[in-house]
Amino acid sequence: MLSRSIRALVLTLVPLSIVSCSENVPLAPTDQANAALQPGGLQSSRVDRPIKGACTTTITFLAPGTEGQCAVFQPVPSTFIAINGECTISHLGRTDLAAIQQLVFLLDGNGLPVFGPGGQPVVTALRNCSTFTAANGDALDHTTTGVVAPAGPADVVFSGPITFTGGTGRFAGASGAATFNGTASLATNTGAFTFEGTVAY
Repeated sequence: MLSRSIRALVLTLVPLSIVSCSENVPLAPTDQANAALQPGGLQSSRVDRPIKGACTTTITFLAPGTEGQCAVFQPVPSTFIAINGECTISHLGRTDLAAIQQLVFLLDGNGLPVFGPGGQPVVTALRNCSTFTAANGDALDHTTTGVVAPAGPADVVFSGPITFTGGTGRFAGASGAATFNGTASLATNTGAFTFEGTVAY
């Protein structure tokens, strides 16, 4: 009689223990959750947001061969500058700018730079890799290409597209595009520009 009671108790507890243990077994991820774990799987959760900013900059000319690499640089007659600046940008607030820019020269029929007033090569285009860094350290990387035109003896105006290429923090994997317009003075090595577009992050 006792053995039957023990047996009945065991048979009653076994299903309870199975149910209890099954609560601790991790469930297989759904297809949606599994996709989110794959590289690039979180892209669908990114949101397109309008972005605009205004920056003031200072320019430093670089020694040949110190410019480093950038996806939009071209092997053409040019010079390189480092640009540092301060910006106010939506989604970033007060922001630091760091860039390396290629200034592409106008060439004559022999492929040699054309010199303008003051003996400086005439610049017709710019190409650069840049980073906006917010106060919290989140960085938004981007490339720019653009056209340059004279606006005075030592001044130029420039404009073109920005392509956002990722970053760090909330901007990891960011994408999007904007357009910029600005001015620079070769007499003071300073400049300023504004931009507006869309960024997804």
